Amino acid sequence: MKKIILSIFLLATLTVEAQEKQANQFVLNGTLNGVNTGMMYLYYTNNEDTRIKDSAAIVNGIFSFKGEIDEPTMAYLALKEEKRTNKNSVSFFLEPSEMAVQLLLNKFNDATFTGSKTQDEYAALQAKKNKVEKRWTVVMDTLTEVNKRSNVEYQKLKDWALLPYFAEMKDLDYTFFANHPRSPVTAFELGFHVATLTLDSLEMFYNRLGKKIQQSNNGKHLAIEIQKLRAGSPGSIAANFKAIDINGSPLSLSDFKGKYVLLDFWASWCVPCRASNPHMIKLYHQYHTKGLDIIGVSDDDSKPDAWKKAVAKDGVGIWHNVLRGFDKNKMEKGEKNEKDIAEKYGIHSLPTKILIDRKGAIIGRYDQGTDEEEKAMDEKLKSIFSTE
Repeated sequence: MKKIILSIFLLATLTVEAQEKQANQFVLNGTLNGVNTGMMYLYYTNNEDTRIKDSAAIVNGIFSFKGEIDEPTMAYLALKEEKRTNKNSVSFFLEPSEMAVQLLLNKFNDATFTGSKTQDEYAALQAKKNKVEKRWTVVMDTLTEVNKRSNVEYQKLKDWALLPYFAEMKDLDYTFFANHPRSPVTAFELGFHVATLTLDSLEMFYNRLGKKIQQSNNGKHLAIEIQKLRAGSPGSIAANFKAIDINGSPLSLSDFKGKYVLLDFWASWCVPCRASNPHMIKLYHQYHTKGLDIIGVSDDDSKPDAWKKAVAKDGVGIWHNVLRGFDKNKMEKGEKNEKDIAEKYGIHSLPTKILIDRKGAIIGRYDQGTDEEEKAMDEKLKSIFSTE
């Protein structure tokens, strides 16, 4: 009797394991019109959040991929290895199910996927965005030509010329988030709005995802970004950092306790950052003797000479200047970089300015780059030093 019970238990265990394995398995069968032989490449993130590159032979225009994933994940299909082109590559959501794709040579963006609800949602959103892109083709082409002549002029033009374009694209995403609060697509797309959404709005969308999507790879990444953004927002104690300043002297934020500190995250190549420097100089002269210090944190780790030249040219050497501490190798390996000041404060756009009070608490974050925000910062400083 014991042998029978053990056999039944073993059979049940094997059945459950087989069902779980099947539930986590994906199959992608594809046809490619225009090419009979060659190789197709598939890139995706697996259950351990590791980037996978797979390949499959194309035989008579047919190819197939198999693998295991726990959740829908953004994937990338390409005819040429490591070469992303609009003609023969396409991004899509790969789902643990049996999927199929039909491709046409040199027109991968017209691919037709079946077998994935998540991909259907993503495709519907992209179709709406493509219509907007089409209407803005002439403007985009013009800006591309301007960028070839001068990146500085390009940055100046795009900031105002593309405002309606960006607003329209944001509206499409926000409408999708509202209509599909628990979609894996929402978790993925939210990652592109960390720099523009307020902390409250980002947390609202994140909370609506539900536990299942929050535990997905994209959900976990989003939670980390929210944590970093919260750490660099009003109500948090400013994270200490140590760096070597532009003159070769050690600098620590903790040494500035008892003073108001304005962290200015900028870069030599950032046109809006450079344009704001005259105003920053005015503020420095106005409030420095009253207890305000400024620390410029530059995103120029790969080009320190350009950083030093910009500091000298703009006359911002009157305050403290350090490099961000970015390490490309650590970033590519996914390793934590304790020296990266921008990471400590959740910096996603430049310029960003963070105001810290005498006790080391953050009391202001200005990262939208608008005139209204600049006025708000001015009023904050005026209010502080008019009462002290």
